Amino acid sequence: MAGADAYAWQARVYDQLIEPMNAPLRRVARRQASPPAGGVVLDVGCGTGTALAEYAAEDFTVLGSDTSPAMLEQARRRLGDTADLRLAEGPVVPFDDGCADLVLLSLLLHSLDSREARALLEDVARVLAPGGRVLVTDFGVAGLRFPRGLVTRGVTVVAELAAGPTHALNALRFLRAGGLKSLLEPEWTVEREKHTAGGGVTVTVLRRNGPDPSSDTGPS
Repeated sequence: MAGADAYAWQARVYDQLIEPMNAPLRRVARRQASPPAGGVVLDVGCGTGTALAEYAAEDFTVLGSDTSPAMLEQARRRLGDTADLRLAEGPVVPFDDGCADLVLLSLLLHSLDSREARALLEDVARVLAPGGRVLVTDFGVAGLRFPRGLVTRGVTVVAELAAGPTHALNALRFLRAGGLKSLLEPEWTVEREKHTAGGGVTVTVLRRNGPDPSSDTGPS
């Protein structure tokens, strides 16, 4: 999008302040879905590239997009020429159809209004390879467990307010609407869910409906 980069200042401190909280969530998410050997991982909203660096270290092909030039600059410093990183504009994934075996959406959908979030999921469906999966990590709505869930929600409220009023309002609407499931069109199936961080965060594995080549055992 044209104009100032709303995440310019966060990019400078993201790895120091936010990354310590995100790392445990990534570990939980990694256990829920894995790309095939030698597959392609696409991180939509890749931020400073920490998730992609982990996949690159395991010899996966890694792609990333973000709407923040400052975040992408940090990601390029981390990943060098091991990743194809592209600037996105709005709810569009700037990669080819069917290019990714695993698409990551980490703490992103809650920051968008519902129209943009649905449009982004539609474009994610476009870039997903046959048999691919989408790994979504975002705010949970299954109920908070004391005390960790309340602490997690308190921290996220502060973070959302720091990101600006529009971001915070979108996050509130996301939670009130019922989280990720309120955004899913019939083309998506929830394959797996894992509630973590005391219920404050849910990791969801999505697949597109229809024939799944990954489960095709061939003729009998």
